[in-house]
Amino acid sequence: MPQLRVLLLLSLGSLLAFLFSLTPYTRYTPQLLALLAIFFLLFKNLRSNIYYPISLIVSLLVFTTNGLNSPLFFLIYFLLFAIAFQNPPSLTLAYSLFLIVLLSQSLNSPLSLLPLVSLLFISPLAWFIGHQYLDNLKLNTSLAKDETNIFLWHSLKLKTGLIKIIDSASLLLSNPRLNPSQKDQLNDIKDSAKSLLNSSAKLIHEIDQETDEK
Repeated sequence: MPQLRVLLLLSLGSLLAFLFSLTPYTRYTPQLLALLAIFFLLFKNLRSNIYYPISLIVSLLVFTTNGLNSPLFFLIYFLLFAIAFQNPPSLTLAYSLFLIVLLSQSLNSPLSLLPLVSLLFISPLAWFIGHQYLDNLKLNTSLAKDETNIFLWHSLKLKTGLIKIIDSASLLLSNPRLNPSQKDQLNDIKDSAKSLLNSSAKLIHEIDQETDEK
């Protein structure tokens, strides 16, 4: 499952950063971050999944600078929101709960409990934002489909039907047997069809312009 794979990769990156913070090699964190940045720049295919290296880098920065007491802890908030905009809400919530478990290992005072509690509140908020993002994405997809159907209906049905009405009215008007009243009625039908055709064409043009601007 794609979602499970993404969650495992994100969690693995954070877990590796946490384990690295327990080693005596944390003084080499700047060099490790530089190597990760170079690796990321060299392999362009990783840029399509940018939150993987970002989650690893953010986790390294936070875990190697004392976890919950880190001055860079706020980066976790940005990481969660970034993931929320790119993934389903359930994945964001699961990953944030995994971070809470890891960060709770650095809980050493009542004061350090505050960032952990704040993360408990941020997690549902990130979930809500991700949910709203998916709803908007589905709505935009539905609107795009409806717009396509409108264009097809106008081109294949409405426009063709109105042109047939105009042509048929013109053909009937050439009949010398028609009395003035019948000709007036046919002219009204022809003019109405032309007006409707022009109005629909103008509306489609305006919709097309709005779509291009977006």
